Amino acid sequence: MSAGPIPGSSDAPRDEIPAPRATPLWRKAIPYLGTVAIFALIFWRIPIRKVEQALSQVPVLEFLAVFMPYSLFYCAIDSACLTWVVCRFNARMHYRDILPIRASMYVLALVNTSLAQGGVAYYLHRKAGVSFLSALSSVLFIALLEIYQLFLFSTLGVIFYTPASAEQVRLVAILRVVYIAAWAMLAVIIAFFAIARRIARIRNWVETGRAGALLATFIQARPLDYLVVLAIKAPTFLASVVAQYYALTLYGIAVPFVKLMLFLPLVFLAAALPIAVAHLGTSQAAWLLFFSSNAPAEKIVAYSIAAQLTFMLCNALIGLVFLPRASRELTALRAEPASSSATA
Repeated sequence: MSAGPIPGSSDAPRDEIPAPRATPLWRKAIPYLGTVAIFALIFWRIPIRKVEQALSQVPVLEFLAVFMPYSLFYCAIDSACLTWVVCRFNARMHYRDILPIRASMYVLALVNTSLAQGGVAYYLHRKAGVSFLSALSSVLFIALLEIYQLFLFSTLGVIFYTPASAEQVRLVAILRVVYIAAWAMLAVIIAFFAIARRIARIRNWVETGRAGALLATFIQARPLDYLVVLAIKAPTFLASVVAQYYALTLYGIAVPFVKLMLFLPLVFLAAALPIAVAHLGTSQAAWLLFFSSNAPAEKIVAYSIAAQLTFMLCNALIGLVFLPRASRELTALRAEPASSSATA
């Protein structure tokens, strides 16, 4: 059953998907060059033979047994969060409608996260009849709070973690300053849009600007909405810490749980930087930076590669399961306008 726009919402299927601009070749090459450069630096410091030997000792089946349940849990919570945000800001939709498209986009996210976000927004645009840019605004709203979810738990880690060296003392001091600035920025964002909701002149300036449609969800969102999304997403990070903790143990690496909570968000943030392919390279560099004191460097690199590829494989398998259904539904949605015009 197709859902319609929320009554009274400004969202309507009036705007079409913006025509994509051709990406310059040099910009397309940046992630590949970044990945090669980072791994070149890593293997200049660590002999690649040692990393290969460490990789051969990875307990693959045990890793799958740890990361597959986590991937299933992540997919379930991720879809629940998207469903809540869409119902709150765009249109009434069911979890069963959101789950297939959200899961199938994990396959696309392996190559390009932005393209996967656009795919979700396109589905919402066609399925629920809301504007593409408004749907994309909701997806970006979740993406922003996914970053702040990492800040939240890393902030807790800063509070409870006891640095073990002078370098860590300096690093934790830097993190405190960074996190104060980050939380202040979020407070400014929330306050600005709260003011925009109350003052028509400011709201009109935001909505009529070039990014007005992309800010539709942010204009509607109240402080409680930010807290709800953070609360929905929080279990996924806690589950990731548990999964990584046990996977590290299986590989013979001991990392204190609080240290994982402090630095694992920074690993995830590094992996999300758009300067590498499939999140490889930046993630390994971050693992080395924060956890090289817990095991030999080659073992840390081997673990980070194996864990990351295992998680990506699990996500891809889940996405492939839902991909046929998502493809059928998208095909049907594309065919609807043609059939409607034919019968008109």
